[in-house]
Amino acid sequence: MRYLLFIILFVTSTLTLFSKSKLDSLVSIGNEQSFQFNFIKAEKTFKTIIELFPESSIGYYLISRNSLWFYLANKDSSSKNKFNKFYKIALTKAEKEFENDSENALVNYNLGNIYFLNSIFNSSEKNSMDAFWSTKSALGYFEDAIDLDKNYYAPRLPLGTIQYALGFVPGFLGWAISIAGLEGDKLGGLENIKLAYYNCKSCKAEAAYHLGKIYTEYNAMYDKAEDLLSKIVKEYPQNELFLYQYAILQIDKRQLKKAEEILNHIIYEIPNPNFIQTYALSMFLKGEVLFKQNRFKEAIEEYEHFIAKTSSPDYTGISNLKIALSYEMLNEKLQAQKHYILARNGNLNIAEDFDANERSQKYFDLMFSDNDKLIIKANNFLESGKYLDANETLEKFDTKKMTKEAQFNSDLVKIDAFQNMNKFDKSLDVLNKYKDNSKFEGYKEFPKYLYLKSLQEFNDKKYSDSNDTFKLALNSIHDSDNKLQRLLVNLSMKLAKIKE
Repeated sequence: MRYLLFIILFVTSTLTLFSKSKLDSLVSIGNEQSFQFNFIKAEKTFKTIIELFPESSIGYYLISRNSLWFYLANKDSSSKNKFNKFYKIALTKAEKEFENDSENALVNYNLGNIYFLNSIFNSSEKNSMDAFWSTKSALGYFEDAIDLDKNYYAPRLPLGTIQYALGFVPGFLGWAISIAGLEGDKLGGLENIKLAYYNCKSCKAEAAYHLGKIYTEYNAMYDKAEDLLSKIVKEYPQNELFLYQYAILQIDKRQLKKAEEILNHIIYEIPNPNFIQTYALSMFLKGEVLFKQNRFKEAIEEYEHFIAKTSSPDYTGISNLKIALSYEMLNEKLQAQKHYILARNGNLNIAEDFDANERSQKYFDLMFSDNDKLIIKANNFLESGKYLDANETLEKFDTKKMTKEAQFNSDLVKIDAFQNMNKFDKSLDVLNKYKDNSKFEGYKEFPKYLYLKSLQEFNDKKYSDSNDTFKLALNSIHDSDNKLQRLLVNLSMKLAKIKE
């Protein structure tokens, strides 16, 4: 009898392991197809999972996840309805799995993923409280999964992305976070994503994407971002999201030719783009690249392509402002004024469009002088990594007609260019012209001056002075200046290492 029981247990165990192996294999195949953006094949794989494992939540979850990807990218009702249908089935089955085996780390992870989907969906629909409660549930299941198995690293990726994202929730929503009992933790979130990247084979590509995004858009650690993103775009050459993030990195690195090549690949070489909004935003980025290369006619065309294709008002304000400035550079003031008016119709809840609204009102009646245009050209050369061209352009300034603020702005370009060429002796000479902060602290670019001054002091090993100036920069920075914010974060990390 005991021998027979052993055989039964052995056969049952073998069948369970075989089923789990088959399920894991299909999940892996479907996820790989999804990251390769072969969504038709991925859908077939996920339906196969449902046919073979109808009581498992995983097949339903994966279809709902991909449907949510499409909805977020395209805002189409069919994807929204499909998400809702499969999400509800996945949740019902995952809750039943949890009832039967609540001490299983994988079961907790799967249930957490489903709640996480719902939190993302509700965030996109501006349902703040529903999003927060779903997020709280997701966090709890991810944390429980890790507590149940310390060597299970998959839950650390969504846990880390939530922790990191909560650190950026706007202050006016703080009350909702407090009610939901949620806290942001940028450093803890970053550490969890890194642990997932190094230890979770199945989520390595996704973790690389999130890390690359953080290193690019939060702390300006461009070399680390390059290492991560270059690998995944090579492995997934049709993945529009990976390519788009890689293009952003190249723009921040001032590698504009490379950025243009990546964006052209998204716009012209990927057949039938799956994510229409990413496709549209790639046109916006290409407009930025062309503007920074002083190719104003081409920039206007690309910004207009973006405005025509986008399904959202986001970045339409800054696009119209850049179109207006391009017309200024082409000496077409009436066309510029038309787009200054349009620049006020962007999404004022995002920093770039809010800033565009303010600047468009200031520039509408302003007659751009030759000096004003030279500053734009020089700054574009700076953003293109052409530092000698930037400084040579500024030598054409008519100093007799230059305002004090224009002189200040042109000097900041020179300082930035010299520092990037590692000519800190020359950048110091320019900085020494500005001793009394009170005389120019009202200038718009004053926070950038403080950053450059702090960076100069850091290079000159005047760490205490650098730290003091850094604090002044941090207190004076404009919310709309995302790039300067990430450069300050990068500098703060360098200063922190000195203190250690």
